[in-house]
Amino acid sequence: MIESLFINRRSLLSGAAALAAGTALGGTAALARPRRRPLGIQLYTLMNLLDADFEGTIAKVAGMGYREVETLGSFGKDPAFVREVFDRHGLVSPSQHIMPPGLYEVFDDGVAGRIDRTTFERKFIEAFNFNHVESLIDACAKQAGPLGQKYIVWQISWPSQLKSLNQIKTLIAALNRAATAAHDRGFQLAYHNHDQEFTKVGNDVPYDLILKGTDPSKLKFELDLAWATKAGVDPVAYFKRYPGRFKMVHMKDVAADGSVRDPGTGLVDFRRVIPAAERAGVEHFFVEYDVPTDPLRTAAQAHRYLAPLM
Repeated sequence: MIESLFINRRSLLSGAAALAAGTALGGTAALARPRRRPLGIQLYTLMNLLDADFEGTIAKVAGMGYREVETLGSFGKDPAFVREVFDRHGLVSPSQHIMPPGLYEVFDDGVAGRIDRTTFERKFIEAFNFNHVESLIDACAKQAGPLGQKYIVWQISWPSQLKSLNQIKTLIAALNRAATAAHDRGFQLAYHNHDQEFTKVGNDVPYDLILKGTDPSKLKFELDLAWATKAGVDPVAYFKRYPGRFKMVHMKDVAADGSVRDPGTGLVDFRRVIPAAERAGVEHFFVEYDVPTDPLRTAAQAHRYLAPLM
C-alpha cells in the first residue's frame, strides 16, 4: 500500500529549498529517488511475543513505523479478530505464508524446540500434501479473505523434496495446480525460497526450473535475500532475468558463515538490491529474522536502517 502524498504550502516551500540545496551540491539531492514503498515486516520475526501478547506486540510494531505486515496464516486465531487488531493500529497485510488450521501449532512447537526437526518436517510435508493442494489453498483463502490479503505464499520446499528431477517436476506440477486454485479464488500464489532451491541437481538449479516450469501469470515469487545470498546467488541478477515474476522480498541479512544478521550488518547490499527490485516489479518489502534473541530490538533496528533506503 503506497502512502498518499499531500502537497501543501509548507511541503512546496521545503521542496523548493531542497531543490536549491541539491542544485548547489551538483544536483544529487534534487535527483534523489522519492520514497515509494512502505517497509513491512514478516511477523514470524516476533512470533514468541505475539503468542504472549498479540495486540500489545502489534501496537509496538506499528509504533516503530511499520505499515505493512506479513502473517503466518492467522496465527491460529480467528482472522476477523486479527484484522480488527491490524485496523486498530493502522496496519495492512498484503500477504500470508501458508499456515492452515492446525499447522500453526506445529510451527510454534518446532520454533520453540518442543518437537524434533524430523517430526517438524514430516508434519509440514503432510500439511502440504501435493495430492490435496486445492483444499490447502481453500483453507488459506478463508483466512486471507477476512485479512484483506492478496498473496498466499508457499513458504518452503524441503531439501528432501528437491533431490531428483522427478521430485522437482512433481513439485512444479503441484505449484501450478495450487496457483490455479488461488487464482480461481481471487488470490495470487507466490513462492518463497530458502537456500536449498539453488543446490544443483545434476546440471540444473531447482529454483530456475520452478521459475521456468510455472505459469508466470499465476505464480509469483517472494525472494528471500539472505537465503539467496547464502547460496551464492545474486538477487539482482534474478530480478533482471525475470522482470514481473518477483512481487515481494524478504529483507533479511546474512553473515559469511550463513547465520542470519540484522539488515546492514551482513553481506546483502540493500542499497543496490532495493532499486533493482523496484525496477523488476517488487511491490512489498518485508523485514524478517529467524528467531532473533531480541525481536523488538531487531525489528526496530531494521526499520531505522532500511526505511531511509526505501
